[in-house]
Amino acid sequence: MDNLLVRNLRNRPTPEAGPQGAPLPKIAPAPAGDDANRVKILVVDDDAANLFALTAVLDCLGQEIVTAQSGEEALGYLLRDEFAVILLDGHMPGLDGFETAEMIRERPRSRHIPIIFVTGSFISDEMMFKGYAHGAVDYIIKPVVPGILRAKVEAFIELARIRKQLEAEIEGKIRIAAKVSKLNFELEKKNRELKTANASLEAFSYSVAHDLRAPLSHIFGYLGLVEVLQPNLSGEMAECLEKVSKSATRMAELISDMLEFARAGHAELNLQPVDLDSLIAEIREQDLHTEGRDIEWQVAKLPEVRGDRSLLRQVFSNFLSNAVKYSSQRSRAKIEIGWSGSEKERIFFVRDNGAGFDMKNAGKLFGVFQRLHSSAEFEGTGVGLSTVRSIVEKHGGRTWAEGKVGEGSVFYFSLPK
Repeated sequence: MDNLLVRNLRNRPTPEAGPQGAPLPKIAPAPAGDDANRVKILVVDDDAANLFALTAVLDCLGQEIVTAQSGEEALGYLLRDEFAVILLDGHMPGLDGFETAEMIRERPRSRHIPIIFVTGSFISDEMMFKGYAHGAVDYIIKPVVPGILRAKVEAFIELARIRKQLEAEIEGKIRIAAKVSKLNFELEKKNRELKTANASLEAFSYSVAHDLRAPLSHIFGYLGLVEVLQPNLSGEMAECLEKVSKSATRMAELISDMLEFARAGHAELNLQPVDLDSLIAEIREQDLHTEGRDIEWQVAKLPEVRGDRSLLRQVFSNFLSNAVKYSSQRSRAKIEIGWSGSEKERIFFVRDNGAGFDMKNAGKLFGVFQRLHSSAEFEGTGVGLSTVRSIVEKHGGRTWAEGKVGEGSVFYFSLPK
């Protein structure tokens, strides 16, 4: 092989090892730099002088240069290392450049590495096409112009870095996707466990509430009997009986709420068109205790929806009863009923200017037996909103609330269109 490359390097300082018989190192040292961005360049030529010259030209790029003097030696390096680009002599004894390129392309690990053939001055079109057919991406004709060689190699170095970056991003996304998949699996498992727990709670609530009704009826019966047999009890005894009566009444309300909660979880939906305007009017007339109250009502015209009228009545009745109750300390209460819509759902709300709540406790509002106010401030069982959530979710909707202490609250629920 000729060593015409050396002519381009006469003015370059001579390294410690040269082409005059001194052995070439297999890896040329590179300037210190960012190791994470350094890549490897494989230079293959059976002529030691050409290897020396090519290494000297590329040394200033600051990359790790690996040299091989045969196709077999090059294939050995490719089994162990990843390279950004390969400079390959086309004419070598034994396994020549074309055969080496073909074997490089046959291996999945190395088939993506760009190969630049470095060949002599006289090359036919036939030989050039042969090189491209065996996997070459470019040719460099000797004598090599250092600037052109470096420019081409730098382009492939940048491509290798981009490819490495993309692979890292893909691996990262695969890891994230695996984590998301695992989290989704765990979430589905938790949801199943939660549904099982809710079903058990509903069954338990129904059982307990049902079993408590009979003894509670006896308590009310005996209280009534005492009032008939002893109508003129002393003040102290009358006060004790009144406390028993109030406690029994509160227990009756709790039992009633527990039964409603249990029924809401098991009830089959009887879907039909529901006129919400007439539903709201019915609730205001029959369910709300507003005697002696000064309440400013703002009621928007509501759309007709498809749902279970009886269950939706429970939802609005609960929201409106709460608005009346928690605004009771206002000299003039304001309660607004309205709605908004999107392509997928309708959102209904009940707003009041009552006691409000701290938003850090918003997540507790719809839990069973959860109360944000003491019974001394406002009476209640803590079951109503959990029943609301159960009903709304059965309809395919959502529930949430917003509030501010001392300024009021807004309770929302949605229904799909």
